[in-house]
Amino acid sequence: MKVLIFDGACSFCNLFVRFTVRINQNPELRITDFNTGWTKVNYTPDSDTDSVIYIANGRTYIYSDAVLHMLADANRLFKPVVLLKLIPKFIRDTVYKTVAKYRKNIPAVNVCERPSQKFIDMYLS
Repeated sequence: MKVLIFDGACSFCNLFVRFTVRINQNPELRITDFNTGWTKVNYTPDSDTDSVIYIANGRTYIYSDAVLHMLADANRLFKPVVLLKLIPKFIRDTVYKTVAKYRKNIPAVNVCERPSQKFIDMYLS
């Protein structure tokens, strides 16, 4: 099982997760947020990381690595995004952390829309 953990209170994060659900073709991929029972039982943060977390194949990815690995695993068409790993990690993570710093100020539309059946099927509570 591969799991994307996100901040459920963040509208930008919710948009990203809805995009992930829409493109996902991987039956192993699941989503959950930081406040679920699954997360509390199965994930212990190493630090106070302001990042989505992606757990796959026994590894935990944070910041830009989490996004790149998750996209590549979710859909074959996104496999080339791993080429972005050629960009030095400190640059990718600086961009990620800048977006993360302001993510709660980014307005989102229809964040409270009813979850799709695919979303419900992928969600770990």
